[in-house]
Amino acid sequence: MEGAPLSVLPGSERGGALEGTTPRLQAASENEATERNQQKRKRNLKQKKETSNKKQLASVESLLTELPFANADISCVFETAKTVDKKLKKKRKPHQLESDEDDNKSKKRKRANYFVSLPITNVKILHDIQNIQSSVLKKDDRLSRAMIPKGSFHLTLFVMHLASEEEVTLATSALLDSKKPIEEILQGNVLVLSFCGISDFKHEVAYVNMTNDTSTAVLKQITEATGKIFMEKGISLSGCKDFEPHLTFMKLSRAPKLRKEGIKKIDVSLYEDFHDHCFGEDALMRLDLCSMLKKKQPSGYYHTEASIFFSQKYRNTITDIAFQKELKPLLDKVKDIKKMLALPETRAKIYKELYDHRKQAAAGHTD
Repeated sequence: MEGAPLSVLPGSERGGALEGTTPRLQAASENEATERNQQKRKRNLKQKKETSNKKQLASVESLLTELPFANADISCVFETAKTVDKKLKKKRKPHQLESDEDDNKSKKRKRANYFVSLPITNVKILHDIQNIQSSVLKKDDRLSRAMIPKGSFHLTLFVMHLASEEEVTLATSALLDSKKPIEEILQGNVLVLSFCGISDFKHEVAYVNMTNDTSTAVLKQITEATGKIFMEKGISLSGCKDFEPHLTFMKLSRAPKLRKEGIKKIDVSLYEDFHDHCFGEDALMRLDLCSMLKKKQPSGYYHTEASIFFSQKYRNTITDIAFQKELKPLLDKVKDIKKMLALPETRAKIYKELYDHRKQAAAGHTD
């Protein structure tokens, strides 16, 4: 046995088998490494794609103007970003994350790109807002990118996503069909919009308040009636039921890079001198179907697909209101004088003075 060859020793066959498996183990190890590298490349590509999508989303959001909806989801009203619970995201299973990503892609495809606008055209209101913006920029010029540009001031009734020219045509038809119901709501009266004071939302959006409760209620009624016509034509809307009118003049979401510069909130002290300022009054003269993304007009106002105008009476409203305000004190004085003249003692005094005057005149004539 001692002189027997190694190959026939007990266990030598087993040892040979082990040696023979070494190449297969190496091949398997190489395959695993290759698969890991492929998975790593896929993850890197996915991360790059997500980063690219986020950048595209940010660029689109920077083009959007203020959107106005409040109660149900107040963050939508002022275009503030929603925060995601990271702990909740970690707990989700892979298939849930994939489902969420699909939902997010669907939401991005349906992001609002059109809205119904009530333009603000009163020169005094626009001038006062620009004065506030200038005052703020003197204290912090970095906020220039957060300012709503000249010519863009408006109230948004609601927003929608229109995916094709056919849908734009349908929305145009809905707006035109809204004119008669709006006139029925107004009943020949002028809808005066009063603006006074400044408020903010989470120190991320600064806006001018609409103060007349009666006018606000009527405007909400108009918004709901108009929105109903759009929805009857199959157009999905956002913000119609939760409409809260506000006139935005500064919004951090217009300039996401400001956060990197340390500006995460708007300091209210920047405009505290105007906190209770009364801006003036405007009137409902027209409603527009506007695009958020198409090139703006030379005036700075949005690309407009269609408009509905109200009578010349509405166009002259601001002048009439100003005239009535100047005339009212004079009319009040005239009313007071009439009341005083109607009093018996006043009339008796007048008659006595007239009698004495005539008597003196007659005596002088005799002399």
